[in-house]
Amino acid sequence: MFYALTHHPGLTQAQHRALPHVSNTDLSNLKASILGQLRRPNPVALAFGSHFHTAVLEPGQYQRTDERGIKWPDLEALARQLRRQRYCRDLLYRGQAEQSYTAMHTATGVGVKLRPDLLVRSRAGRQLTLIDFKTSSAPDLAHFLATIEKYDYDRQAALYLDVLGATRFLIIGVQKKAPYQVWRVELTAMPGLIEQGRKKYTALLRHHARQLLPASAQDLAAPAMMLAA
Repeated sequence: MFYALTHHPGLTQAQHRALPHVSNTDLSNLKASILGQLRRPNPVALAFGSHFHTAVLEPGQYQRTDERGIKWPDLEALARQLRRQRYCRDLLYRGQAEQSYTAMHTATGVGVKLRPDLLVRSRAGRQLTLIDFKTSSAPDLAHFLATIEKYDYDRQAALYLDVLGATRFLIIGVQKKAPYQVWRVELTAMPGLIEQGRKKYTALLRHHARQLLPASAQDLAAPAMMLAA
């Protein structure tokens, strides 16, 4: 499904974003465009999530900034709660954080990029697990599970698994407010979810590839695209 997998060690977030490849976020924006929706991400929420990930994954680089609206004590309490969990502490100790990868999608020739929060190989080396940390306003696990399809976490999981040839995809969800519950959800254990996500990213990559064609070629490609969808 993908070829030319390339690891880009040492890339910063900014350098990763500058890569001319399609990210999972780009696919979300493309989906919104197709549906005629206007995506207006909350800048405070985005900043909170970015600083939270730094506090958890790269604590040596974490520091408060003068950005307004961020509740720094809540963010730091959240990160502490996560790092205190024995399971999470073990993952963070054994895993590789914030590594950038690129690859080419075989069917469309579209280049993709991804940057898993954490990548953990089993001690025997036979399993590769991807971990993604999500902050959430959900009041309980049931409500958090309902966000998986709402926010296309299934598509993200399928894309990351297929690009990296990984075996498992875990989401660690953390409540943004007290009691700061931590939920562990293995998407690869949920029947049909990864295949559903695979269909989503494949359709969007095909649409993206078609957008790159000249107008005349788009007209010729449209019937083939519809049959392949």
